[in-house]
Amino acid sequence: MTTLAERPHREQDARRATRPLVILEGIALLFAAPWLLFPDLFPVATAVALAALAAVWLLGLVIDRTLLPRTPFNLTLLLFCLALAVGVLASADPADTLSKATGVVLGLAVWRFVVIAAGRRGHIGVAVVLLLLICLGFSLTGIANLRELPKIPFLVAANPFRNLPLSGLDRLATHPNQLAALIGLFLPLLVSLLAAPPRRLAAPLWRLAPALVALLVVAILILTQSRGGWIAAIAGLYVLLLLWAAVLPPSRARRALRWIALAGALVVVAGVLWIGPGTLWELWLNPPEETALGTLATLDLRRKMWPWAVTAIGDFPFTGVGLGAFRQVAFRLYPLPIWPDYDMGHAHNIFLQTALDVGLPGLVAYVAVLFVAAAVGWRVARRDPGFRPVSLGLLAGLVALHVFGLADALVLGAKPALVFWFALGLLAAMNKEGLES
Repeated sequence: MTTLAERPHREQDARRATRPLVILEGIALLFAAPWLLFPDLFPVATAVALAALAAVWLLGLVIDRTLLPRTPFNLTLLLFCLALAVGVLASADPADTLSKATGVVLGLAVWRFVVIAAGRRGHIGVAVVLLLLICLGFSLTGIANLRELPKIPFLVAANPFRNLPLSGLDRLATHPNQLAALIGLFLPLLVSLLAAPPRRLAAPLWRLAPALVALLVVAILILTQSRGGWIAAIAGLYVLLLLWAAVLPPSRARRALRWIALAGALVVVAGVLWIGPGTLWELWLNPPEETALGTLATLDLRRKMWPWAVTAIGDFPFTGVGLGAFRQVAFRLYPLPIWPDYDMGHAHNIFLQTALDVGLPGLVAYVAVLFVAAAVGWRVARRDPGFRPVSLGLLAGLVALHVFGLADALVLGAKPALVFWFALGLLAAMNKEGLES
């Protein structure tokens, strides 16, 4: 029988034995990533990439079952994967489904690799840096789609990138609204790390780079002209404030944070009362074409689209209309009062769109994944002060992403959604017991 004193040594030996397999999986993931992000570039390479990942996973399962991650997410992710398979098979538009399906597979592969590779506290730090670099990469390539946005005239004139020759990045760049959602997801993590950096990086010089990156991404967020993205980022930062105020022990800092949070809530309530509920309802029913922040006519688009999205979910409750297929099915089956040549893309609500993609069982599994993430992140923040800035930043970012998702969506399989799965992997990795220093 293994004693408590012997158990850490046994676990260290097991990690050393599985390290070559983890390295092999990392190499396979690096090879597969570009082909799964852009599956239509070279379909044969995409098929090879999927086969390579499957072979590495099976090899790990046969040689060492410890490479099967044991996390609180497992059951909910298993149910989600089953619903995902149904959503792929139910699609009548395989061309639209392919890129979304490979995107979700890549996201799940990243989640798995982060969980099995991060066996030491130092590995968590490396993963956090890698996550931020990926987010920064998406943000910088996204600049290519910010040059000719017509929404808000004074931001168009102030855009320093509008005359840059960035046409070669158009394929890599994400839609400005998706870019705003991505920034809302990782900005709270940046701010949390700036407010409470690890001890090794607490010196002002080491904090300069994250501060500059935060200023850069805030500037990019403003230039996206995504009003939903702005609201989501503010909501994420406010939730970050609430989380820190809740988790800190009694102190002056906690009292100050609570007073700031209260002041913020009072400002929002006062703003709603000043504008008036009647005025807000009129804006929803009859959104104006011209405002200081651009047209609000897109609210009318959502008001017309959402009832038909609910109708489609009622027609296909268990399978959805197919992963990524709503843009075609909506006009094929329903008399949407929207111009037919409009590229709708999605239902402009993450929960409606998830049900459309993978059915109501898939939506239930997706929401369950979010609840597990909240529980795991809060447990890590309470248990481990060293990981607290990361876990609270990730939780606040997930809230921001889904505030954005109330009127828009970073859909399943979208390229920036890779960061969502990476964040879940980090939460699962930090939750593991017995991480080495």
